Amino acid sequence: MQVYRAAEAAMRRRTGAAMGLGESDILALRFILDAHALGRVTAPKDITEYLGISSASTSVLLTRLERGGFVERRPSAVDRRSIEVVPTAAAEGDTGPMLAVANAQMADATHELTPEEAVVVTSFLARMRETVDRIGHRTKG
Repeated sequence: MQVYRAAEAAMRRRTGAAMGLGESDILALRFILDAHALGRVTAPKDITEYLGISSASTSVLLTRLERGGFVERRPSAVDRRSIEVVPTAAAEGDTGPMLAVANAQMADATHELTPEEAVVVTSFLARMRETVDRIGHRTKG
């Protein structure tokens, strides 16, 4: 897992460098794009929580993404006092092809799996994602 995680982090750095973004910027942009694709609204606090950074750091990060033309901050349609973060068409266009190539190459690696192996790998990755998502988050209640 450590070797895979290092390779994935290196891929994010290369992707970010090609786009003029840092690793946290890429993670945030991916989070925003994924939420947008699912029809979910992203607020700055969602990014703060996801990345585990301060609200001040989130503000600086969003300013970088906004200046780069990747996102827009706008008043929430539901609560005009709140801000929502949306990807720009340029972000979807610029990152789409680059991420599509990466996703296609990773998908190619899965074609070598038998159906039984795919079930085991999928189950393992789901458990790892759940575990990773819980790390560092305070339990509420």
